[in-house]
Amino acid sequence: MKFIILVILLVCTLGQQPEFLQQVAQNSFGRQILQTIQLELTQENAARQIYTMLNKLFYDLRDEDARSSKANGERQAQCADQFSLINQIQEKAVVAKADYERQIPGKQEELTNKLSQVEQKNAEIQRNDQLQINLSEQRRKDHQLYEQKRDELIGLINGLKQAQQIIRQLQTSHPGGALVQLKDHHEQLLKNYAQNSEFKSITSLLMELCSDAKIHSDNDNVQVIVDIINDLIESIYDVQKREMYAEDWAEKFFQQDLIRLQKENVRLSGQIADDQAAAEFAQQRLEDLQQQALLQQIIYDNKEVERKSFDVACKEDNNAAEQARVSRNEQIQIVLQLLELFENNFNDRTRAALMEIVV
Repeated sequence: MKFIILVILLVCTLGQQPEFLQQVAQNSFGRQILQTIQLELTQENAARQIYTMLNKLFYDLRDEDARSSKANGERQAQCADQFSLINQIQEKAVVAKADYERQIPGKQEELTNKLSQVEQKNAEIQRNDQLQINLSEQRRKDHQLYEQKRDELIGLINGLKQAQQIIRQLQTSHPGGALVQLKDHHEQLLKNYAQNSEFKSITSLLMELCSDAKIHSDNDNVQVIVDIINDLIESIYDVQKREMYAEDWAEKFFQQDLIRLQKENVRLSGQIADDQAAAEFAQQRLEDLQQQALLQQIIYDNKEVERKSFDVACKEDNNAAEQARVSRNEQIQIVLQLLELFENNFNDRTRAALMEIVV
């Protein structure tokens, strides 16, 4: 239908052949055709040959236009496919990046927790180490006090035994200086061994009784004091045994505490090693997630650059194809006009007009 309308318009416009030929001559393609026609018009049967040439040219142009349109359509389809592929890659990159970024906070929290656990357990080990130092220092002081009290008790026992020997001299017919010796021994005993002892009062009392003239003048009374001293020595022995028993248990508990703390530190050290390994793994995984998220962003950005490049190239290619199509349509219109001229309106006047046109 469009072709019929175009032919009708051409028939109408060919009524003014000189003007029509002038318009054709203004087109570079038209000038080339007119030049060729002018050369052919010098030959016999020129009109038929020119018509055949123009008819062939028309179909060549039409075929070329069809091929060009098809090729441009294929190229634009390739562009659309490439854009679709770019979209798919970008969509995958966006989804993957979001997935990686979603995992980052949890992995960061895991890393923070593991590092915090390592710090806490190191602090526990330090506290246990300090506790061992404190316990050892206290054990040293307690043992020192025990030895001091043990020496005092041993000294007190020995002193009481010596006092017994001195007191027994009072029972002889020649006591000599035993009374004076007993008084001096009393003072030394209180000074050296019984000063801080719970036996100070009774020891002092016994020594004073022995120094009393009424007491030591009676052998029975002296023997009673000797027997009391024996009982006192036995009591001191009992105290010494209890102190030794308490010291043994104190040492045993001390060693148990040390072993418990040392085992606890070994356990904590093992947990710290596990936590550090887990922290290193979490750190590596966190870095991997961050790198993967960055990589997906790079992929997206690269595809965006590729999209813009393809968009420019495809538009330029399509514009060039459109310009070529418009140019071919103009050429086809010129050929159709000339075909109409040589098919229905060629005469001497037309020949003269064609030969006179300046191209």
